Amino acid sequence: MELTREITLPAPPEEVWESLAEPTWLGENASIDLRPDGDVSVGDRTGFVEEAEEPRRLVFWWSAPGEDATRVELDLEEDGDETIVRVVESHPLAMLDLYGVEYVQAAPRHRQPELLAA
Repeated sequence: MELTREITLPAPPEEVWESLAEPTWLGENASIDLRPDGDVSVGDRTGFVEEAEEPRRLVFWWSAPGEDATRVELDLEEDGDETIVRVVESHPLAMLDLYGVEYVQAAPRHRQPELLAA
């Protein structure tokens, strides 16, 4: 399953990137440490940053207690004086049900799904 959204904002990518560090657009008391392995915290959802390429791309994983983790990709594309923001949220771990645990065991230790559900 995958959810994709796109929005155009009236600001350059650098300004949009700065707003990602104070993500009130996600809710109260939200924070994202914009660096690989940085913490993500939004209400009861927690996770980590997988990839951060300032000011173009942010990828993070998050989950709420008892929920499967999802992967969120934000791509920022300059369009004149504006920025096109593409957001894709997916459930890539659902593939494990089809293919088995060997894929999880091959992942780097800090990226394994049991840590995502915590």
